[in-house]
Amino acid sequence: MIRKMEWDSTFFGLRVGELDFNESQYFIDEAEYDLLYVVSNDDFNLKLKGFENSFSEQKIKFYKELKEPQQLSTNVFSFKETDPIQEVYELAYESGKHSRFLLDRKFGQEKFKELYQRWIDNSISGNFADDVLLYKIQEKSVGLLTYKTINKKAFVGLIAVSSQQQGKGIGGILLKHLEGFLYNKGIESLTIPTQHQNQQACYFYNKLGYSISEQTYIKHYWKINDTI
Repeated sequence: MIRKMEWDSTFFGLRVGELDFNESQYFIDEAEYDLLYVVSNDDFNLKLKGFENSFSEQKIKFYKELKEPQQLSTNVFSFKETDPIQEVYELAYESGKHSRFLLDRKFGQEKFKELYQRWIDNSISGNFADDVLLYKIQEKSVGLLTYKTINKKAFVGLIAVSSQQQGKGIGGILLKHLEGFLYNKGIESLTIPTQHQNQQACYFYNKLGYSISEQTYIKHYWKINDTI
């Protein structure tokens, strides 16, 4: 059964649905959709009449139990209304450079940027995140991290360091700051999503003691001749 993706459909102006590959063997009426996300825990090959597979990714979730306090950084601040929002948007674009919404070119770069701007706006408002953390150097925001807590679990939404400041340990400082803050609040675990092809991020999370807890294959199937 195809599940209509209401938010995606509204945002992209398309009829977007999601389908579990294991259910694709049953009769499905995909004709009413412009775009289907097909998902599975294992890699798969699937042909859908009238659709073309434009993009495939392997999404990975890293997990860590928070068992000890971490030092909080004096360079990390919560977003304030006075912070230049464009700097935050630019960091959000950086966080999404491996995103399927950028790498699948049928979406287009402008739509990708609008999507990540919405993500930031909804994080600042509290709809998508508990807080937006910024790492600052001389009042300039060069690192970004958003997170949300559910019961005693926490989940990272976006994490990025500006291209000019990468390789200086800022990402690690942001994460350790968040771990310390969460630990002090009684949160027991932290989960971070990324893409398998983002080997730099995978190595980074492994180095910080995270392990893979889940992996999902996601493939985009567009109705032939459909695009944004």
